[in-house]
Amino acid sequence: MQIRLAPASRRLKRLPQLELVSPRRCGLGALLSCRLFVFLAALEISGVSLTSYGITIVSTPVFTPAANAPLAGVLQVNTEVPSRVSVSVTDGVQTWKRNFFDYATSHSVPLFGFKPARVNSITVTVWDRFRNGYTAPTPVMFITAPLPSDFPVIKVLVDEPDRMEPGYTLFRGANNNQRVGYCTFIDNTGDVVWYSSKVPSYLDVRQLPNGDLFVPSTTYLSFVELNLLGQTVRTWTVPNGLSLNYHDAFLTDHGTLLYLHDDTRIVTGFPTSATNPTAPTQTTNVLFNRVLEMSATNSSLLNNWSIIDMLDPRRISYLTFTIRSSNLGWDSEHANALLEDPRDNSIIVSLRHQNAVIKFSRDTGQLKWILGPHENWGTNFQRFLLTPVGSPFAWNYAQHAPMLTPQGTLLVYDDGNFRASPFDASVPDSANYSRAVEYDINEDTMEVRQVWEYGGDISEPLFTPTVGNADWLKTTGNILVTFGNTTYVSNAPPSRYSPLAAMVRIKEVTHEQPAEVVFDLALFDYTNTSSSYLGCFTYRSHRMPDLYGHPAMPVADLNVLYDGDSAHLEFSGDPVRTYAVEASTDLQNWTEIGTPEGDDDGNYDFDDAVPEEGANCYYRVVTR
Repeated sequence: MQIRLAPASRRLKRLPQLELVSPRRCGLGALLSCRLFVFLAALEISGVSLTSYGITIVSTPVFTPAANAPLAGVLQVNTEVPSRVSVSVTDGVQTWKRNFFDYATSHSVPLFGFKPARVNSITVTVWDRFRNGYTAPTPVMFITAPLPSDFPVIKVLVDEPDRMEPGYTLFRGANNNQRVGYCTFIDNTGDVVWYSSKVPSYLDVRQLPNGDLFVPSTTYLSFVELNLLGQTVRTWTVPNGLSLNYHDAFLTDHGTLLYLHDDTRIVTGFPTSATNPTAPTQTTNVLFNRVLEMSATNSSLLNNWSIIDMLDPRRISYLTFTIRSSNLGWDSEHANALLEDPRDNSIIVSLRHQNAVIKFSRDTGQLKWILGPHENWGTNFQRFLLTPVGSPFAWNYAQHAPMLTPQGTLLVYDDGNFRASPFDASVPDSANYSRAVEYDINEDTMEVRQVWEYGGDISEPLFTPTVGNADWLKTTGNILVTFGNTTYVSNAPPSRYSPLAAMVRIKEVTHEQPAEVVFDLALFDYTNTSSSYLGCFTYRSHRMPDLYGHPAMPVADLNVLYDGDSAHLEFSGDPVRTYAVEASTDLQNWTEIGTPEGDDDGNYDFDDAVPEEGANCYYRVVTR
């Protein structure tokens, strides 16, 4: 391929590569985006033609399966000149492609997305900086094994991919009989495309912006980042032995980790019954929670907020006396989720055993509001209770996983345990339901309005006595609802053979009222007739846009080709990112001149008019 230059009076000069980095904060605490530039300058020259050398693969590509992730592995490719790699995988059922945009002569390319029990033919193509390509004559073969015999049985009940949020669903599915859990990605047809039993997590698993997984460790003393090859990338040890409560933790976008910690305190006058209002009180140990913040850089303790000091330590619910720690006491709060509200520098926490979601100030630790039923709150807390307005409206009970939506509303998974407070009549599990519910909170008037729900009035109500979550999906506006421990379906056990069996139902529904189901997946063996069958369990699920991270990378192959009075710019880049072309005459003052056009393979083109005779013109591409 030739780089055609301007007429004889024109010159082209290639400047040394220059990278300018200006980090932005985004997502779960990683540096997601950088402005990365590569420059070329067009100056005066006399009739020169540049031709790229041919590109070849210098040794047969090799694929090595990952030891801890059976549907993943590493592709080794070597070339004589710097190149980038593309792969096309055919498994006998479908074909999928991946493009990679780092230039090197030696490549170790992690590949994810294979499906179990398939014969995969991997065709490898390499590209040099001038878009010359070379395809390895012989595909690389990778045969994947079937799913393990103890893998939770997956049954897709509803599947409308065209109406679903694009991407992959991540969860940790557990086989209750075998007591084994598999962290799993499925695609939008319900097929498994990645799994591992080696992820050290009891409950939640999240994907970081770089594609790696983030989990609270089963040691209760650290947090772990793992790549999708199942390899540990990084470990954060908790400060001062302040063990983690594994219900929730996350990396913030300002270089810290927020997590929950269990603590104990002796409380006098604590009730002894949630059903008898005249029962005597006692002096007893009470388990409460702290919200801790540690540095992600050096693990130092930065903040320590005590929930019990914000609330009434003697307030109980029907759940209070269901869990007692031998050394910490009655579980009075059972915090199970937390998030930041950047609008006013606050923190929101879900307290399952208080039937309450609370918000408090980061700076002062001062309580701002309480979302939940008003029963049994003392006079000191009346000003913090949100007043319900509008109809229909129902309170949250034993809730999980509050989430702020782009509209500023609060999405909550409402388990619904008892649907009453002591000492009112409660609802039995067999007559109950769980739901996703969205609340609009007006902090000026201290009012709350229910604006959407799914699960309270459907033909097949599901009830989960524990766990679950609801996630807003940003592309479609749909809601992903995880009924993670379903013990009643339409007010009956899921199995007519085993009353102790539980099922998982992961549903994607539209954000309408009434909502429509566009995806419904069950983790459950409908064919199991054993009286000892225990079913399946998951804590949460999350829809992720891709198995891979998409970090901002410098453009490594920007070329300028002249044809008469036109300058044609070519480069390759990740189609997930956006790019802008800027021009300058002095390398100091830059003007954005347009947006390049790209294809699905990441090839970008842009045309510009050649400057007047004798004028310098420099180009750069900005990766956003």
